Parts: sequence; C-alpha cells; structure tokens
Amino acid sequence: MFAIMIAIIAGALGIFVALTYPGYSREMNAAKARLLAGSRILKTEHGEVEYAVEGEGSPVLSLHGAGGGYDQGLWAARMAFGESYKIISVSRYGYLRTPIPQNASIKTQAVLYKDLLDHLRIQRVIVLGSSAGGPSTQFANDYPERTSALILLSAVSEATAPGDKPAFYVGIIHLIQRSDYAYWLLARFFQPMILNLMGIPADVYANFTPAQKQSAQAMLDTMHPMSQRYRGTVNDGEMIQREAVSTGNVSPPALVLHAKDDALVSYHHAGHAHEAIQRSRLILFDTGGHGLVPQMNAVRQAVRELLAQP
Repeated sequence: MFAIMIAIIAGALGIFVALTYPGYSREMNAAKARLLAGSRILKTEHGEVEYAVEGEGSPVLSLHGAGGGYDQGLWAARMAFGESYKIISVSRYGYLRTPIPQNASIKTQAVLYKDLLDHLRIQRVIVLGSSAGGPSTQFANDYPERTSALILLSAVSEATAPGDKPAFYVGIIHLIQRSDYAYWLLARFFQPMILNLMGIPADVYANFTPAQKQSAQAMLDTMHPMSQRYRGTVNDGEMIQREAVSTGNVSPPALVLHAKDDALVSYHHAGHAHEAIQRSRLILFDTGGHGLVPQMNAVRQAVRELLAQP
C-alpha cells in the first residue's frame, strides 16, 4: 500500500513538472534576454559594475535589496518616486553581472558608485537604499557632496536587530534562491507564501488591492532568474558582519521609512539609522510589511516633502 502511494505521488509530481516546466523555461529565457538587453557594464580601476539608466529628471541612485539586481532597483525607485526622475540603478556586488572583488566591502562598493556617476557626468544624486541595499548608503557618508538626499526604505542599517527573521527562515530563503525553478513555482502559484517569507505578513497581503497585488507580482517577476542573485545575497551578509555602516559624515537630509510589521527586516533597523543620522526624519507605519507596498502613496508624499526642503 505504501509503495502504491509513493508511486501515485511520484506520478503526480512528474505530471506537474511536465505541465509547468515548459512555461518556466520560456519565462527564464525571456528573463535572461531582458536582463542582458536592459543594462550595461562599466569597467573602472576599482572593478566592474552593471547598471541601467531610465527616465529623465532629478537623478536617483537606486540601491536594491537582497535577491535583486539593477532591475529590482528600477522597480523600487519607480514605486517610491513615480515619474519625472532619472533612475540610475546598479547591480551590487555579486548580483547578476557585477562581480565580487577580493577586497569587497561597503566602502569599496561606494567608490564604485562614485566611478559610475563620474562616468555618467552626474554630480549629485538622491540616494535610495532599499532593504539589504541600506548599507550601500555608505556612499552618502563618504561622498556627502555628491548626495542631495538620502532615503532608506525598509532598509538594513546594522548586522542584526531584535525582531529580524530567524535564521531558520533565512535558511529557507537561501535554499529557494539557489533554484530558479523552485522560486518560479512559488512566485507563480504561491504568491502569499513567498511574500510572507520576504517579510510581508499574510494578513497584510490579504488586504492588498488588485493594483497592489499586481505591484507585488511585478517585484517577484523582476527577480528571475533567482540563482544569478544568490552570491550577492550571501556577500551582503558577510560584508555587514565585517563592517559597520558609517554615518558620522552624512550631512544631506535623510528620510527613514519602515513598517512595524515588517517580518524580514525589523523596524529596529529604522530606529538605529534615525539615531545615527543627524538630519533624519523617521516615519514608522503600523502596517505595510517589508517594502511598504500598501503605503506607497504615503511614501511618495513623504519623499516629495523631503525633496521640497530648501
């Protein structure tokens, strides 16, 4: 009887894979082609960096989160700023086509951003650090004269904080990141589950509007193929463990935005960043989860207020 049950389960899994794998394969091929067509590689004396530039207006340097790349950075900046901005989005160390140098650190990565802005002949930028891109705002500390404003969105600001996702759940995320097919299945058929792992609680997702669900799906879709982003996620953890983010020289105005129910990056990171950065304004939302998708109207309004300051 047990052998029959195993055979039935194995057969069902085989049918499921046979039905889903062709669609997965098509989408992965399209995603790979999109990634190659949408970015450029800049070679500098400090290393290589993949980047994309999109739109016109005030320049924004978008620093993506874990599991991301330049494509996720474009998505995050569009969500937080809307139109009428020039978005410069990079793939950080280890993500997509940006390699990890032997001396990888938060400070050397900031130098690479400066090299990119020099190449693009952009003197000053608004810096957006999202999620695990938060430590990359080291750039605002090292180059305050090149930074007009700093915005931290659901951002990491220290190695660990009370309320961060337990190591067991982080391990599950890492496991999923290694398999493009596993991630594709979850993103396609189990959106609430994968978003919950990414810090958006089920009760928050349940109250998403159709437009917000579409935005969340667009975010998930930007992360194909996921395996090309795994090395960057691991490197992020190693760098923040080795090196604290410097903030003593951050002089531009800063905005720190976070949700109290963020189940991936605790809102204690926001409090830490607010205390460390002199000219910062802290906005804590009671709800919104990681990424603040349901709070984007309020986020954009806060961003406009910050940028309207003389």
